[in-house]
Amino acid sequence: MMPRQRARQLNPQGWPLPPPLAPAWTARRAVFWLRLMQAGRVHRVHGDLVALARRRTARRHAALFDYGEALRQEWRARTEAGPAGPALARAAHPNYLGSLAVVRSLVDGYIALLIARAGGTAPHSACEAEMHRLARIFAGGDPGFARIGGWNSRDQLGETAIRRVPLDPGMAGAAPLEAVMQETFAAAGLATLRILRAAERSGIGADAALRRLSILAGRTAALLVGTADSQPEEETLLGAVADLPELGA
Repeated sequence: MMPRQRARQLNPQGWPLPPPLAPAWTARRAVFWLRLMQAGRVHRVHGDLVALARRRTARRHAALFDYGEALRQEWRARTEAGPAGPALARAAHPNYLGSLAVVRSLVDGYIALLIARAGGTAPHSACEAEMHRLARIFAGGDPGFARIGGWNSRDQLGETAIRRVPLDPGMAGAAPLEAVMQETFAAAGLATLRILRAAERSGIGADAALRRLSILAGRTAALLVGTADSQPEEETLLGAVADLPELGA
């Protein structure tokens, strides 16, 4: 049985307190981020997370990244809340798009459908329909899913997707969010098929193909919930298949 994760302690203002961190500079950075967040300077914390993710030592500081994400999630909840506190209702929604479990189940279902298509047990039309459904969900157009306040918007999720997939820069500032999400899921779909094709042609083994599919799903989910920018810059969605042949090759 896996140990239960310890709940984060909160300060008197309700912000999560830093966990024990080492070396000392990471502990100081965590306290600095907490003070910035309390002052409403979320963009400074976001910039620090992105810059730190680009360093070669980023993986050694996973606990610091986790704390930064906990601060950003608390900020999102507060900025969504408003006077009546609807953010709390959204966070408790069974289909809350800020829940990694919810988002990962959607992504995994899409990849499973693509695998069925490659195996001849699902039609192309079903994959197309699911791509459009997911794009609508993450663009905030499905009332059955609770969006993450300002995150599920063209300026935030849309611009992040263009950078982190990456998509055609020509889409920046022009295409609506649903169109950007369609391109995002189309890219994830093509990446899935490239992995399956490489396995079919013995370019990679079955275990390697499964690992790549898991990496692809993880990066797609991280992008959708807003944690991709705390990962190294080279870990884009399409970076998971960059060394595999294109489908037409």
